Amino acid sequence: MITIFDSRCTVGRHLLLREGGQHSATDLLAEMNRYGIAEALVLDSLARENHPEDGNRRILDSTASYPRLYPAWSAMPAAGNDEQENPELFLQKMRKHNVAALFLFPRQYRFSLSDWCADSFLEPMAEARVPIFVCHDEIGPGGAMGDTTDWNAVVALCRRWPRLPVIVTEYRIRRGQRMLYRAMDSCPNLHVELSGYWLHRGIEYITANWGAERLIFGSNWPTFGPHMTIATLMTAEISDADKAKIAGDNLRKLISWNVTVRPTHSATSTQMPDDYARFARTGQRPISMTFLDCHGHLGGRASHYHLPNCTTEGILHDMDRLGVRKVCVFSFAGVFSDEKFGNDVIANAVRLHPERFVGFTLLNPHRGRDEMLAELERCAKLGLRGVKLIAHYQLYPAEGPMIEVACRWAHERRQIILHHDWGSPSFLEKMVSTYPNALYVTGHSTTAYADLMKKYPQIYVCSCPLLGPDACEQIVAAIGANRLLFGSDLQDLPIAWGLGPILFANIPPDEKRMILGGNLQRILQSYSISP
Repeated sequence: MITIFDSRCTVGRHLLLREGGQHSATDLLAEMNRYGIAEALVLDSLARENHPEDGNRRILDSTASYPRLYPAWSAMPAAGNDEQENPELFLQKMRKHNVAALFLFPRQYRFSLSDWCADSFLEPMAEARVPIFVCHDEIGPGGAMGDTTDWNAVVALCRRWPRLPVIVTEYRIRRGQRMLYRAMDSCPNLHVELSGYWLHRGIEYITANWGAERLIFGSNWPTFGPHMTIATLMTAEISDADKAKIAGDNLRKLISWNVTVRPTHSATSTQMPDDYARFARTGQRPISMTFLDCHGHLGGRASHYHLPNCTTEGILHDMDRLGVRKVCVFSFAGVFSDEKFGNDVIANAVRLHPERFVGFTLLNPHRGRDEMLAELERCAKLGLRGVKLIAHYQLYPAEGPMIEVACRWAHERRQIILHHDWGSPSFLEKMVSTYPNALYVTGHSTTAYADLMKKYPQIYVCSCPLLGPDACEQIVAAIGANRLLFGSDLQDLPIAWGLGPILFANIPPDEKRMILGGNLQRILQSYSISP
């Protein structure tokens, strides 16, 4: 089994810690055992959120008794000597305490990566080849949920210090990936940590174009669970040798500037509890294990952000490889632009592959009642048999009056209607009670409608995304496994990224089977039936 070294873990009482939430070193080790993770690079929450000095001191105590945990520190290049030691002394202390890597948080601590601010501190780090993780995320009210990296600053930093290993890490890289590609072209010393790289075939694309050496496995635990990234890596269409590099060998090489990975902990013998978890951990799927997917996008050959291998044939290849027999699909183009163009893309895919795709008509409520109804009728004649709403991205109110137009149409034809967000429970109840013959799916995982679902059996929740360590278990406890539908959000997200939390979940295999296809198969026998 490929050994994993997790580069992005945080321990300590952090700002968003909920009652009973995982946060301690012992919690982390239990998670590592569960997923078969051999070692982890660990930062303290105080070093991430409050001040490096407090967290750097505490992480040494937190990891001292656990040989599988390697301490990481953070630093503030702009700080004066009264707040942080000079860089030579700081480096000496890193060596003394076997600190493996350094994190920089420019937005959190309000400093610049420019030469005038950072270089006097980074000079000895570059000479020693200390791996530097750069994270532009911010904790608190000013924080963003992705695409925060200042690529100009990162590239300039890499070019000034070509011997310095730089690893970009953030909550999510999405629409900024084209800049990432050019940054990789410009900077041979630039790497990407995987927990925020939720892109369809992203691992394959980076590996093919710049090499597996540029990717570093990380989970961002406990913000995320390791399940998503492990499943995505282990099922990636790359060689086992490249998987091993990404899973841990690259990080082991980078931290060798100061520490040696303890050989007694280079592998684990964790027993996966069932075939689903074994598939997620090894990438080896039993041929009889197949899935149905309620949530997918197709872009034809392109989208407003880069989608590797995004042809219909490309996504069918990935579906076959990962065991997805059928997926409910809608367009990318209709989300941000022309829904008619996008619906034609979906209709063509359904025409060519009617057994693999259930096409949904994506609507734009700005068009008004008459044009929405005309598009629904046009697409029905083209073979589409469900309705997709995504008002939030189209800058239309989630509870606006045109939403009811779509619900009435779906009710009259007993179709599935999937909305990115149904708004308040009271609004959804109004739609369901007024138009009860439709089946209502909320497009992204939530427990907001749990009480309502007890009253109305025609409400379901899509699984995407299940981010936290126990997110699947929590939502199953709230709404029941029989009301949760696996949704990958392909081609926006990797299929395996959505599978991972369910495959690894601490729930019975029968419940996994329901979520991963049984529920949708049952629904498609009563709703959105092909003419």
